[in-house]
Amino acid sequence: MGKRLTLALVMLTVAFSAFAGHYKNFRNTAYIMAGDVNRIGTVENWERSYAEFSKNLRLDKVYIETFRDMTYSDDKALEAAIKFFKSKGIEVSGGITYNWRGGVRQRWESFCYSNPEHLAIIQGVIERTAALFDEIVLDDYYFTNCKDDRCIEAKGDRSWGEFRSDRLDEVARDYIVGPAHRVNPRCKVIVKYPNWYDHFYGLGFDLARGPWTFDGVYTGTETRDHTSEQHLQAYESFGIMRYFENIRPQHNFGGWVDTGGASYPDLFAEQLWLTLLSKGPEITLFNYSGMTRPFRSVERSWAGDNPTLNLDDLRAESAKRGVNEPTWGRVAQYAYDKIDPILGKLGNPKGIPAYKPYNAEGEEFLHNYLGMAGIPVEIVPEFPREGKAVILTEAAAADKDILVKMKDFLRKGGDIVVTSGFYKAMQDKGIKGIFEMVVTDRKADIETVVVQGFGGGRFKTDVPVKIPVLTYFTNDSWELITTLDYGNGWPLLHHSVYSEGNVYVLTIPDNYSHLYAYPAAALNLIRKTASPGMDVYLEGPSQVALFTYDNGTFVAHSFRDEPVEVSFVFRGKTLTDLDSGKRLDGMVRPVVPVNGHPRSGAQETVVKVTVPPHSFRAFQVGK
Repeated sequence: MGKRLTLALVMLTVAFSAFAGHYKNFRNTAYIMAGDVNRIGTVENWERSYAEFSKNLRLDKVYIETFRDMTYSDDKALEAAIKFFKSKGIEVSGGITYNWRGGVRQRWESFCYSNPEHLAIIQGVIERTAALFDEIVLDDYYFTNCKDDRCIEAKGDRSWGEFRSDRLDEVARDYIVGPAHRVNPRCKVIVKYPNWYDHFYGLGFDLARGPWTFDGVYTGTETRDHTSEQHLQAYESFGIMRYFENIRPQHNFGGWVDTGGASYPDLFAEQLWLTLLSKGPEITLFNYSGMTRPFRSVERSWAGDNPTLNLDDLRAESAKRGVNEPTWGRVAQYAYDKIDPILGKLGNPKGIPAYKPYNAEGEEFLHNYLGMAGIPVEIVPEFPREGKAVILTEAAAADKDILVKMKDFLRKGGDIVVTSGFYKAMQDKGIKGIFEMVVTDRKADIETVVVQGFGGGRFKTDVPVKIPVLTYFTNDSWELITTLDYGNGWPLLHHSVYSEGNVYVLTIPDNYSHLYAYPAAALNLIRKTASPGMDVYLEGPSQVALFTYDNGTFVAHSFRDEPVEVSFVFRGKTLTDLDSGKRLDGMVRPVVPVNGHPRSGAQETVVKVTVPPHSFRAFQVGK
């Protein structure tokens, strides 16, 4: 009995060690590139590598790559990597990067999907990989930018988007998914989509077909630094996860973050937090080797303002683990430890639907700027037939039936917020049957904003803002927010009615980031206008995002470099901090509707809080 008990304790210790660092609300994974598979090579080398790696970060799962940049993982090296991670109780899946070569004629050069030799390589790689793994993720290089003579001839008179999307869907079925399923019927082939979703169609990613042609999708949530080449806004790390989940529910298998362009560690942590706030089941760190490198230690003006990522605390915890130089992996685990207890208290994400038809273009990536302005936007691929509000950007004009859908929604008493870009795209296509405006070709440089009604007044913008000039029939519609320059003015938020519903036009500046320059009073009214039926809306300056859930919980995340005071406005009576459990006191005020007169006795509660820079706080609304 003594020996058996000892053995049981040993096995329990091993099991605990293997699963230490696992989280309650998601799986933590890392992607291992083919070059690292070959470089590390043996079980013994993996033992040494992971012993150091796991001081900083523990893994639930790895994706082991078999092919990248015309480099194949060696058979023996693959066998060693698979054997090692399975011995540690870590789940193992496969990965493929279908990248032909990089930097010869373009920065990234895809395979030519019209070239039989390339197709043979593609099929051979997937068949080999499917024989080893029951799950395979394709890194997001599965697109095509090829314009060689074969593709030019095959394209014919079609647009590049039409040709490429048709070709990639055919290749996915006949050369990737089909062969994988024949080799291994249990195998799931998952395509990881990149972060540039508004440009997909032109490079062959068809969101109307791809998520169903493959067994599911993975989501690139690596927004990096907005000053780098892509200029992506941080909100996208959340928003793109929700978009792909809404396209094919329960088939978005996780978010993918790297350290590229992370000029300070908070930027990396924020991408992790927003990815996880979307409630995806898994998060992948790209890549294993990158997580072993020391993170960049830079001067942070907010270091003394108690941000969620406290590097002094991180370093002290690392020292206790015997880590003298914390890595990016250590930053990830610290970030996970901060968010995991909160995730279990949140419900399912419930934002304001913003309709974007499959593969539609227009006002690209605007949803993320709206999110950074404090509007909890959730992109949906189908027009919501029911509900209290919907947002329509220019992309929604691609739906030939959009006016019919709008009128039906308005007759049911819904509110629609359309952007100036949407109205301009529709102004000669029948929208004047709802109400008449003209988005002219003139521009105005404005510095003053006048907010009508409660909380109103005159306010300055942070910088001069260039907007399109909109004209309208007085008393057919009316300005809720006015802009001024040198004695003249133009609408910033405009209102009209149709049947039982309301239509609002939000004027979008030429530079979308100038939404952040609007004064808080203007943003407050815009948020309130867009939020009927929501449990809470935000009052305060821009670059504080709001994430709302269906159980009355919500999270506010500040991307500002200084502490910020914001207010939460809600119909309940109490607000509880989900981290501390503390109940926060607020002020009760009459409900002032956006339009019309207040209803007698209707009240709302306002609670002011301070959010540290580059940090989040989570709350629960009580009845």
